[in-house]
Amino acid sequence: MVKGLRAIDELKVNLIQAQWLVQHGTLSGSEAEMMQGLADLVGMSYLLARRLGFDFSRLDRLLLQRLEGLKKTDEMNLEKQWGDLSLLVSYLAPED
Repeated sequence: MVKGLRAIDELKVNLIQAQWLVQHGTLSGSEAEMMQGLADLVGMSYLLARRLGFDFSRLDRLLLQRLEGLKKTDEMNLEKQWGDLSLLVSYLAPED
């Protein structure tokens, strides 16, 4: 159990480091840093979910639900201005 808790703590630290990398990359104009940080955020989120006892598919389903909710409220105008939310939903769950 101690190893499990340690892994969870390390993943949370890695998430914070990834967020910092995105911020640093944005400020310095480094596309490589921004993309690395974003990839780390996504990957570490899945791994943390697993360590917390959740299936990847459960996280996927909740993510899609949250995106649909964001589409409805569109508080940041991501959907209205650019269609970002619909584009992401169709990428994550393509209708064949």
